[in-house]
Amino acid sequence: MIKPKSLRSIRRLLVWMLIVLSDVRSAAIARAADPGDFNESACLVVKFVQGQPERDMPMLHDLGVHWARELVRWHEFEPQPGNYAELSPVLKRQLAYYRSHDIGLIALLTLDNPVAYPPGLDGSLRAFDAKAYGRFAHAAAEALSREGVRFVLEIGNEPHNSALLPRLGGQWNGSPPSPWLQHYVAMANAAVATVKQWNPAIKLLAQDDMWLLHYRFIDAGLTPEIDGLSVHPYVMGMPERAAVAHDTDWARPYQLVDPDRAFGSAVRRLKAYGRQKLGRDLEIWITEWGWPADGTSPAFTSREVANFLPRAFLLANEAGVQATCWFSSQDNADGPMGLTTNFGRRRLAYDSYRIMTKQLAGMHFERRISGPTDRVLGVHVLRYSGDGGFARTVAWNSSAEPASLRLTGEGTAMNAEGDELKPIVLGEGAACVPLGPGVIYLSGGWADSSRQTLSQGDPECRAAR
Repeated sequence: MIKPKSLRSIRRLLVWMLIVLSDVRSAAIARAADPGDFNESACLVVKFVQGQPERDMPMLHDLGVHWARELVRWHEFEPQPGNYAELSPVLKRQLAYYRSHDIGLIALLTLDNPVAYPPGLDGSLRAFDAKAYGRFAHAAAEALSREGVRFVLEIGNEPHNSALLPRLGGQWNGSPPSPWLQHYVAMANAAVATVKQWNPAIKLLAQDDMWLLHYRFIDAGLTPEIDGLSVHPYVMGMPERAAVAHDTDWARPYQLVDPDRAFGSAVRRLKAYGRQKLGRDLEIWITEWGWPADGTSPAFTSREVANFLPRAFLLANEAGVQATCWFSSQDNADGPMGLTTNFGRRRLAYDSYRIMTKQLAGMHFERRISGPTDRVLGVHVLRYSGDGGFARTVAWNSSAEPASLRLTGEGTAMNAEGDELKPIVLGEGAACVPLGPGVIYLSGGWADSSRQTLSQGDPECRAAR
């Protein structure tokens, strides 16, 4: 028989252990807010819940992925009102892999549950009930915490493309009156309130693909307790230029980008608006970004997509984006958007992703060497630094105008496919490397900005080429 004193000691020990475990859990979740080195922003949209073979899972470790975005389907998790099932077996196997490889989860919580909350004859929105959604978010957070993985919760996917708009009405761009948008904000606020009450350290992201709708959400009463906003900045062209013009009728009264439409200006402006209206700095997460390759129009060649990929990640990292999720790991039902086809063939973008994370592992963005921060066309030269004074410079040219870097000293240069580049020797200890749409990684003496001279259309380099 255990004596009362022993029972009190055991209780104190258990309470102490719970406090320690809670602190560890909160610290692990809070780590999601610190982008750290470049690779901590590397994310991939995966499709294992949608049928991608689980044998593909090791690709995440091979690619250097730090975050994976995956579905948590409300109707599967709550098949009856208030009756929460376990996470799906496929997702649990993913989480075990993520836990062992220090990969965080962006848990995309779907927005409707017609199974537990079927609509009535009056066409009510029971399937989108805000209070029920808040309870679902809380239950999902508890379930994910039990799995011991880092995670953030993403509140739906592109709500303006969901059933909310046709059911409730309003404008696709959220201009008032738009009842669908008000209801989404109510769902988001309910999720934040219930989850934060249980554990304030858990991060939640409001979601829509368009920059504009986040301005609308904020003005419609999005809670200041929201941690971040997630966007899908798809553009049918180069990643340096945002999809929207700076003075667009359907975006007024907001100005989403600078006149040059630079991607970085879209991030900067949205952050500033959140700070102005909500009184805090919101994190920006890109939970989908990619380009179709080798498909029907609009599409780009595999080479073009492989060139765009590191440029997108680098620009987002420079702008302070928390994580960038490439769309996606496999084509699945979304057309030729994957790093791999449905038959397992790797596209050129696969190696581009892998080389990028390998080259920049342990590296932090230091500064832009060439051009203004919000540059669209022209040469981009970014410097990254690591421990022990180690540095690496990444450069590319987003315009058709010829450009090159003059180099002195000794170093190495590598292209996006991992091939070593041989600079063109100009004599007297100088060399040059032409710059094109594909990124090059410079290390050694060539990564030292003091030894580089940018030459727009260097005639010697062009002649030697």
